[in-house]
Parts: sequence; C-alpha cells; structure tokens
Amino acid sequence: MAGPNDPIRIDSRDLFSSEVEEYLSVQENLKQNLAESEPQPLWARLLFSNWFYLSLASGLGGFLAWASMEPFFSDNDDEGSRFVGIFLFPAVAGGIGLFLGAAEGVMCRNPMRALISAVVGTLVGFLGALVLIIPVGLFYNVAMGFAVELGGGVVDGGLKPGLPFLLGMIGRAVAWAVVSIPAGIGQGIALREWKVTLNGLLGSALGGLLGGLLFDPIFHVFSTADGEAAASRAIGLTIIGLMVGLFVGLIEGWTKTAWLLMKQGPLAGKQFIMHRETTVLGSSPKAEIYLFKDPAIEPRHAIIHNRGGRYEIEDCDTPDGTFVNGKLIDRHRLQTGDQITLGKTVLEFAVKDAE
Repeated sequence: MAGPNDPIRIDSRDLFSSEVEEYLSVQENLKQNLAESEPQPLWARLLFSNWFYLSLASGLGGFLAWASMEPFFSDNDDEGSRFVGIFLFPAVAGGIGLFLGAAEGVMCRNPMRALISAVVGTLVGFLGALVLIIPVGLFYNVAMGFAVELGGGVVDGGLKPGLPFLLGMIGRAVAWAVVSIPAGIGQGIALREWKVTLNGLLGSALGGLLGGLLFDPIFHVFSTADGEAAASRAIGLTIIGLMVGLFVGLIEGWTKTAWLLMKQGPLAGKQFIMHRETTVLGSSPKAEIYLFKDPAIEPRHAIIHNRGGRYEIEDCDTPDGTFVNGKLIDRHRLQTGDQITLGKTVLEFAVKDAE
C-alpha cells in the first residue's frame, strides 16, 4: 500500500481507461474554437462610430426643423416674423432631440427603444427650449444691445466688424449653447441613465456653442444682397445640429469606462458602452445590449456586473451557454481583450485603464 509521500504511478491501463476518455470528452465539449474575426472595412467602422451617426441624425433634425419653420418666416422685421421667431429655438431643439434620441435605437435595430427615445427627446427638447427662451432671449438682447452701442450703431442691418461683431457672435453662441441642452438630454431621460443624460448635457452645450459661433459668419456669406437669409438659416441650423450630435458622441467616447465591441454578428463593428451597474445581454428588446437574429441567444442570456470597476459576466442558466475565450463559464471576471461568445455573436470586452 502506497504511503502519502510516495509518487503516484500511472500505467497504460489507467491512461487509456474509459473514465479518462469520458473526462477528456466532457472538457472538450466545454471548449469552443474561436474563429478569427475579419477586420472591419473603413466604411463600417465609420458608420458604427457614435459621433458619426449621432451628428448625421442631429444635423437632419436641425435641417427638418428649419424646413418646417421657414415657410412661416420672413426676413422683414414684422410682427408675424417675430412671433414665428419665438418658436424657432424650440422647433430646432425638438427636431434635434427627436433624431438624436432615435439614432441609437435605430442603429441597434430596436424600434421600441428608438420610438420611446424619439418621443421623449422631442418633448424634452421642445418644451425645455420653450421655457429657456425667455432668459436666453433676455441675455441675447442685452448682449446685442451692448454690441450695437459699442459699435455706435449698425451697418447694412448688421453689426460693425471687429469687437461688436465678435460680441454678437458670442451672445448668439451662448444662447444656442443653453437652448441646445434640452435637445441633448432626452435620450438619457428616456433610458433613465444619468451618465447618458450628463454626456448629452455637456455634448449639446459644447455643440450648440460652436454651432452658434458659426451662425453669424454663415449669415454674412450666404445671405443675399436684398437681405434674404433662408439659405444661411438652413445651413446654420443644420450645422448647429451636426455640432450637437458630434460633441454628444465625442463626450461619450471620452468618458466611457467599459464597453463591448461586436466582432462577429449582425452589427459587427458596433461598440456598446456600458453605463449601468448591471448590463443585460439578450435577444429581448428590453435588454441593454439587444442581440437579435440569433436563435441560440435567450431573451436574458448573460449579465455583466460592475463591481466597483471590476466587471464580471454571469450566464443566466442558458441551454447553449456563454463562452469567454472559448471556455464555457457560469461566472467569469472580465479582462480587456476577453472574447465573449453568445450563439454566433462574438463581443470583445475592454475597460479603460485607471490613471
């Protein structure tokens, strides 16, 4: 009888026994071969960049808002034009909020999320700007009055070049920065995600500021000799929308801490930023990361938990299981570069290194 310190001896009968073969078969079934993901073409990487599709969506919102208001607008300083002008800011903010809110849901093929975010984005954008138009209007009128007084009057209906013109640009830019904020926060409010709301607030304020700064130079370049400024308004309001969406997307990218990149699947190249403490992955439209067109993925397939900056994925007792780096898991602490496989979908996890 062998003692506790004696070496273990295995002969050929032990090595090739049915028990060993069965154990190796089970372990092999728990593994999954990882196929090499093909590099995404440039157009796909650009299309799925949130700053790109958010800027296009917001720019479209600004343009359509102009198109809806322009038939009622006149460049003559009459009472009707002033009344329509009151609703110009809310209309643009509502249009931007509509398309900015819907963009993420549309890109993720989630119609319900797109609809809810679009409705909330429109209401928050329009009503928020309508409330803000009073203090913003007062500020803008004071700034323009000061610029006119500083320049000793106006020239051809506009501010004199130099410091008066610059002050007028700043006044308009600040006004658009404030009014654009409701347009940027609708999606976060609809999804009840405070980080998305904060990103929208910062991004829309910066985008409105830059777009507003460009408004007066655009007016002077594109307005006609007889004072018609329809083209300049169309370009200016579209650019304000573009800038709002661009900066909302850029702020999301700058502030993200953890995200998933789809390497294989119907949205290959799409990046999903994780904002919540728990992120559900599944085939249900209610899941934070909606994985569609894959019968092997359950409505609630896996959950990623944020435990104080440490991320752990948990399988939801699914028939086909969840794999990380080719191995079947129940729970697994995620590291940057881990490949998560659910059905035919492959997601790569990444977390921003702490400074």
